[in-house]
Amino acid sequence: MWWLVALAVVAILLSPAGIVIGSFAARKRLPERAELNGMTLVKDGFVSAGLIPLGAHEVALVDAGIDRRGKALLAELARQGFGPDDVKVILLTHGHSDHIGAIREFPRAQVMALAAEVDVVEGRSSGGGPILRFKRPKPTGIRLSRTLQDGELIPLGPFTARVFALPGHTPGSAAYLIGPNLFLGDSANQDRQGRLIASAWIFCSSTEQNRKSLLELARRLAGDHTIKALVFSHSAPLEQGTAPLTEFARRAEAGARGRS
Repeated sequence: MWWLVALAVVAILLSPAGIVIGSFAARKRLPERAELNGMTLVKDGFVSAGLIPLGAHEVALVDAGIDRRGKALLAELARQGFGPDDVKVILLTHGHSDHIGAIREFPRAQVMALAAEVDVVEGRSSGGGPILRFKRPKPTGIRLSRTLQDGELIPLGPFTARVFALPGHTPGSAAYLIGPNLFLGDSANQDRQGRLIASAWIFCSSTEQNRKSLLELARRLAGDHTIKALVFSHSAPLEQGTAPLTEFARRAEAGARGRS
């Protein structure tokens, strides 16, 4: 009967798998590859990584994808004339497994993340989030070359990467402003209506902290007209400067006034 079918659909949607699928369905799909102001967004399954050329034989990555063999990243590096040893720096937005997969493929890279994220990167903590509380942490074998702090500046060839602490998705989630591109990792996404949205609650250690971090970031970047693109790990980038972040803050403030 139709009501049994409807009941089955509801059960699926309310299951952990259904919630995960629903959270991804609400986002604007990642492109297979995107050029962003001289940098490249490389899709690796359901996640992406940023590739930033620094010179003739130097490149930096933002995150390292989910595939431990790094097939998509290595292919893009080769397409641009780079090899694994040319990867000098890997900046991690956070330590979830879909962001650290191919690190071992780049033995000459310095791996960096916020100090608050060390336990997640090294596998002593899942990083929180309802869906990850069922997953027992296990050592990753990865050791950070350098821990970072909020506001730190990292020289990267012709660029200077500015570090922003965005706790919420994980305790040590970070964003990196590199040239005109702001890499936000999983702390935000683009939805199907073209709006910036916060991290999905099912993956988030603290949705309230995640929201506060994005509001604080909007405040810190207000008036910065050098930023051209907001880059997300699980959805298409937004190439409208900081306007989507500002609009997110306005929606949040309007919602807070409506609840008061």
